[in-house]
Amino acid sequence: MKNVMIKGLAGLAVFGLIGCAAERAKPALTYYHGQTPQEAYFEVVRYSPQEIEFKIKVKFASKYMYHLILEGDEPLAEGWYMTILSAEDSYRLIMKAKKGVVFETGKSYRLCIGNESPEYVARYRNSYQCSVDYAFVLPPK
Repeated sequence: MKNVMIKGLAGLAVFGLIGCAAERAKPALTYYHGQTPQEAYFEVVRYSPQEIEFKIKVKFASKYMYHLILEGDEPLAEGWYMTILSAEDSYRLIMKAKKGVVFETGKSYRLCIGNESPEYVARYRNSYQCSVDYAFVLPPK
């Protein structure tokens, strides 16, 4: 009897530890607006349903920054990109949509540029601060 009880308690303890160790679903990040630069500093050069190319005329202190295309607080494209200005005093950014995502004309999007990856930020808090935040709508072709 004691043997069965000890095994039962040990089994419960193991399941309890597994439950505590399992990752819990974190709430989605909220992306807070950063500085909103003038339209002259950003341009959508071209786009397709799978990618958008920007020409950006903002000089950042960091050589690489994290860029996200957001619809609300949903990242549709993201990654680390170089921000070094070319001879034209701008840099080109081509962002590809995540699998299953399509960019549509007439829809509002945001280009959020930050200093950290959202995965890193999500470990410590549930909000992400964009350093620069550019709202745009894809025009009809």
